[in-house]
Amino acid sequence: MSIKKGLFLLFIFVGMAAHAQNIRSQATFRMLKTATSLMEAQQFDAAEEYFKKGLEKSRASNDLYCQAFAQEGLGNLYTKTDQPEKAIVAYRVAIKLYRSQGLSVIANIVESLLKSVQGIGELYAGVEIGAKGIKLSVIEVKLSKDREYDYSLKADTAINTDAASLSYQSEKETEDAISLLLDIIKFRYQVPAKRTYIVISSGLKQELDKYNKVDYFANVIRPKNMDSLIRITYVTAAQESELSFLGIVPQKYRFNTDQLDVGGGNTKGGYFNANKQFVPVTFPLGTKSFQRLIESRQLGAQGDLNEYLKTAEQIMKDSLGRLMVYEFANKREFKSRDIVYLSGGIVWAIASLMHPQSISNNYIEITSHDIAEFRKLIYSNFEDVTQPDVTLISNTEDAKASLRNINRVLKTYDQRAMLAGAIWLDELIQQVNTINPTKKFVYPKYAYVGWISGYIIKNVTRQYTGLVN
Repeated sequence: MSIKKGLFLLFIFVGMAAHAQNIRSQATFRMLKTATSLMEAQQFDAAEEYFKKGLEKSRASNDLYCQAFAQEGLGNLYTKTDQPEKAIVAYRVAIKLYRSQGLSVIANIVESLLKSVQGIGELYAGVEIGAKGIKLSVIEVKLSKDREYDYSLKADTAINTDAASLSYQSEKETEDAISLLLDIIKFRYQVPAKRTYIVISSGLKQELDKYNKVDYFANVIRPKNMDSLIRITYVTAAQESELSFLGIVPQKYRFNTDQLDVGGGNTKGGYFNANKQFVPVTFPLGTKSFQRLIESRQLGAQGDLNEYLKTAEQIMKDSLGRLMVYEFANKREFKSRDIVYLSGGIVWAIASLMHPQSISNNYIEITSHDIAEFRKLIYSNFEDVTQPDVTLISNTEDAKASLRNINRVLKTYDQRAMLAGAIWLDELIQQVNTINPTKKFVYPKYAYVGWISGYIIKNVTRQYTGLVN
């Protein structure tokens, strides 16, 4: 997976005012500034002339800052004009000159630009501690020549634990799992501690908050030999919503698209409004917690599917339907959008069983009709809907991959779990569609590492903030 992430406009004037005393000739610097403006205006030939003339003058006056500035400008110019060899030479000289003057922030920025031209990325590791398991994501982050972040998922794995049970056994299992994943991060992928993040998910935090045990839990699961640079932090549902959005939705759709993650413990998502502020959409219930609620209120025999369905629909009618209406009451902008990026275990199940031929696609379109039909078939025709005909897939490898994926779905969810999830999702989508019923729903295949990817990307993009003084 390689998806463009947030625009990374590196303004080359970082530290300029603080180091104005290093500029020996303002005339030379104005020449270089003109070169920069010409380059941004796509006047590349003229920009190169100005950069080279400014470099010549700065050498004559032994102006190290302007020499570095000129070399950096030439590196940017050659990158834009697809001359990577020249860009690499210019950037290396600029880095050396900046470091010789103690300008480490600018030197580090230019080093990122150099790695971008060389196609070198940096690995980051994220460990998500959830209510039912721990997920590891190793992501390579690169800058494209257009100065946008690209990230590639290099590894993802999970270890099942039951952290939400808050027992001594589950705490020990969680600690052991973190220790094992840290060894993988350090020794297999050589990711340094400063680029390793461990985060308690919002769903687990929600459970821990009931007993005021968030800080206790973070301390008790911390392996004794864990590097002190690595912290165990947590996110709220609202924070996780924004991070999921950043990690899942492509940059070009960021300000006209919605996102919803239908998790086991809660449901969260959101959108960026007209002022480009993120507006979260959150529900304290998800597919698993809804299932538990059904089972706790079911009056008839626990094995009776008819009674299970009747109880679920009654709960929706009595209270949860109103909860959805209330949450969306002042979010007309969300309901009017044309595209919703939809993720979560139940969405994965629907995509896998209703669209098995799309196994190799990173993005799968799911219609509201698919969701409603799945809800009906899981109850009335479970065997048929869970055994789609993969022989119709022409590519043999895709057919095998699709069958493996379907088997994973069936090992993860039984009929009741799928029915609870389908009811919750279908009712949610009906509410989302009240203004614009023609909207498109897109399932991103790698959404399960979305918010931890967003967490990493957000930390990468703010690595230079707070250094201005």
